[in-house]
Amino acid sequence: MNRLQGLRRRLPSTATNNNNALPLRPGCHHVAQCRRRHSAYGFGSQWTGALSRRSLDADEAAELTPPELLAGDTQRLVEMEGSDGVECVAGAAGWGHSALLVRDKKDLSDTAAIATSTRLLVCGRPHDFQTLMRLKRLPSSLRNFCIRHTASNVDEPSSGPSALQKIASYLAGENEVTFHEEQCRAYSNVHTLLEMRLPNGEAPALEGESIEHDLMSLHGRPRYMQQKTHDSDHNQRTPPHHTKFQNTIAASAGLTAVISNKGTLYTFGINHRGQCGIGSFTPNVWTPSPVVGLASLRFVLDYNAHKHQIHDPDGDAPSTSTSTGSNVYKACTVQEFPIVSVALGLQHGIALDSMGQVFCWGKGERGQLGQGRRFAYEALQDHDGNTATAENQYNHDDKWKDLEKEEPNENKTLEYALQVKNFYDPYATLSSATEDIFAPLLSPNDSKIRLVAAGMNFSLAVTESNLPYLWGKNCRHNPSYDSTKINLRSKPVLDSTYPRFVPGLPSAKIVKVACGTHHAAMLLEDGSVWAVGVATDQPIPMWNEAVEILPPNVVDMSSLVSFTAGFDRTFIVYGEEDGSARQVIEIQLWSDEDLRLNGSVRPSWVDWLEEQTQDAQSGKTKKVRSVHRGWMHTVVLTEE
Repeated sequence: MNRLQGLRRRLPSTATNNNNALPLRPGCHHVAQCRRRHSAYGFGSQWTGALSRRSLDADEAAELTPPELLAGDTQRLVEMEGSDGVECVAGAAGWGHSALLVRDKKDLSDTAAIATSTRLLVCGRPHDFQTLMRLKRLPSSLRNFCIRHTASNVDEPSSGPSALQKIASYLAGENEVTFHEEQCRAYSNVHTLLEMRLPNGEAPALEGESIEHDLMSLHGRPRYMQQKTHDSDHNQRTPPHHTKFQNTIAASAGLTAVISNKGTLYTFGINHRGQCGIGSFTPNVWTPSPVVGLASLRFVLDYNAHKHQIHDPDGDAPSTSTSTGSNVYKACTVQEFPIVSVALGLQHGIALDSMGQVFCWGKGERGQLGQGRRFAYEALQDHDGNTATAENQYNHDDKWKDLEKEEPNENKTLEYALQVKNFYDPYATLSSATEDIFAPLLSPNDSKIRLVAAGMNFSLAVTESNLPYLWGKNCRHNPSYDSTKINLRSKPVLDSTYPRFVPGLPSAKIVKVACGTHHAAMLLEDGSVWAVGVATDQPIPMWNEAVEILPPNVVDMSSLVSFTAGFDRTFIVYGEEDGSARQVIEIQLWSDEDLRLNGSVRPSWVDWLEEQTQDAQSGKTKKVRSVHRGWMHTVVLTEE
């Protein structure tokens, strides 16, 4: 009880009302008289353009350092130009760009205003990653020069670019295609919010919206597939696992993903690692394009066979459409079911469809696509500790060596999506005498996925049976590591190419999940938050077991608004539906237990927002909707 009381002293009281509103700062009289009409704010570095400001030379709201925050300074925010007159309903912050889902309103002060369809807006550098890192190392004066001379509104001289412009173009990442094609250059360096239209007149979907009935009845299948007998009839009788959209927008390192109201997944950005998942490796994907391969193998084979029949009805031409090679997935340009949730890592993506199937694509060199298999001897370490004996048994078995070659995509980078299927039963009984080569899998129903998220180089999924699984870079405990000895060729964690169960959580249901670059956070139905990953205070890997970073009963789960994570932070927003009380909690994963259970804070920018947006007549302020933290900037979405 003392720990909980100590934590609550660091958090705001949930009884905040208009009478307790913070006093305005000197000089804010005009702001108090005229309510701000923007719905998106931000702070951090402006030179990337991710804060949607026309002037990029000076940081109007630079992020405060820890000493400045400890000294009592308040973090300022700036209004994102282009967010006035619209309602920002969802968003994401990438490394150097921001993506917002907005709805137009006739008048934000008119409570009866009717929202129109949702639109996607982006700003910053949505096609840059390595360029941003190169620019960050430059002196500010040289960096600003490069940015000004490669902006989309700079006309190319008739005599061609000057020597200085060529240097600026190189440093700022302007390649030949981008520099000479105005249409593409307009998307590479966007200073203020720019609308990105989805194909076929589709609009972005929103979290909580129901999937259209005709999509659910057809399961997103082409109509010819409905003529199939047993397979189609079975799928038509099987009800969808998800009927509502979850997370529909994501942004990463020069990469953006969005789900349309038709359940189609679109991506755009850099694609040299196949992170757009469009079926090919290209430098850039300039406009939203569909991800391919979002289907089971059975569906892919049927689809390709049908295509072959259409193009070659006599069957004379040779075809590989019925093989199991990678080309069949790249050729499958339709989805089997609507996508309901998407998340992005540094250079890979993960998506969840309405039937609980999960897919990954992009860079997979560290196992982040989850295409590996777990051998039986690996599971023994969870039970009886006879790992060495069992491993020797399988290493001397020719059958084991042959099967090892049957996982061609285990650490492969893929330009198309593949289903993640190997979710292992953490409670299965195994012994060194077993003849099983692979560890037992969960049942098909238990392995249906309910939630997904992605960190920098790892992925997270929660099954219908409430089991969390991780896979990817450095997220598996090394059983051979001994911290008391010198391990010149060993490290405490290893890559996991297959979904690995995360132990340590209580039995409460996992309601939300979110990942930063190096940590994964899980919000439980009792209001507690548990996490695994790399600690903020020390680079200590804490992947082996989940630890509690927020005790139960602090968050009012009945009024939960959003649960997000970015880089080293996790944010929870909750509050009353009808009142002015809206609370924001910022937490991190610490290696020290006292810090973990008493390190939750109320961000200082909440004070600034309340001061700057308070209405002089009603005393009400803007309420925080969600928080999205990027590499060098943070976006705060608000609502009236």
